[in-house]
Amino acid sequence: MTLSKYEYSMELLAALACKTISERHNISRIKVFDSFIKTQTAKMLFDERTAFWCNGPDYIADEYKMETESV
Repeated sequence: MTLSKYEYSMELLAALACKTISERHNISRIKVFDSFIKTQTAKMLFDERTAFWCNGPDYIADEYKMETESV
């Protein structure tokens, strides 16, 4: 299966955002990814129509933080 450039960008940004979150909070990347992938932030990232993937990993990590802190 070949990924489109959008899918590749989305997956790379998800990985980089999880790395950022992991380093900021000293949590394993696997735990962060498990949490991240269930959020609205991840849904927006993987929805090509939102163009959320145009943002950088720090922005995405900040959005994740705001989402999870408001719960």
